Amino acid sequence: MIPAAKKKTPRASLGVFFCACLFLFISALLPARVFADCVLGEADELVALKRVVDGDTLRLKDGRRVRLIGVNTPELAHGRRRAQPLAQEAKEFTERFLAGGDLELVYDKDRYDNHGRLLAHVYNHRGDSLESALLSAGLAFHIAVAPNLSLAECLASREERAREYQRGVWAPGVWPVLEASQVRPGDGGFVLLTGRVEKTDRNRFLWLELDGPVAVRLDPKRDYGHRNGRNWQGRQIVVKGWLVDRGRKYSSRNRENKRWFIASDSEFTIEISRN
Repeated sequence: MIPAAKKKTPRASLGVFFCACLFLFISALLPARVFADCVLGEADELVALKRVVDGDTLRLKDGRRVRLIGVNTPELAHGRRRAQPLAQEAKEFTERFLAGGDLELVYDKDRYDNHGRLLAHVYNHRGDSLESALLSAGLAFHIAVAPNLSLAECLASREERAREYQRGVWAPGVWPVLEASQVRPGDGGFVLLTGRVEKTDRNRFLWLELDGPVAVRLDPKRDYGHRNGRNWQGRQIVVKGWLVDRGRKYSSRNRENKRWFIASDSEFTIEISRN
């Protein structure tokens, strides 16, 4: 006859194993499911969705286009341009997240972008933040573009959690980091770019000239952690944003300026080494 103590041991082990598995399962789901909570205020509009264009752009039934504030999702294939990593996944995530009811739009300071799209914080019929959910799932980058910075701190924390869990675009090897020294004609669009600051310049902006044909344009009124220009010298930075090619003609006429630049409107889109 097996002693009672030995009979209970397998049951206890199974219980511990089950609890451990359950904890790991729930832990894996929490970051993507729970963190959809960056809320600015009451809805300015209740609208009906016609279709999802891509992860961060919507078409409403009344014909208007909506661009999410605070996030940039990977681009779908267009013409000869190949799809960026996880672009289709971001679109499908947005479709699932918004299914089942009308949407709530909350406006920030600027209501329209340069393409005439409506800029808004978007919530599903349950009141959950699409921007926060995309960032938590690692299917978007946090982009803080002035003056629509009301939720920048909250959204930045959601991106940070995705990075911590190496989700989506933050998983090793998923999204390439472009070296400033390697920028060549044909490069452009949204990038994660790294480089070392060789010198600074200032007009109505603060410019960080990197070790390559790229400069980063900063708003001198914002605190990026280095108020004095000389503190930037020799710093390694990583910046998120749209790489703009001013063209060969511009470069030949303005040899003292870099051909490419990225605008960084806030401290949430740039990281600076401290050494």
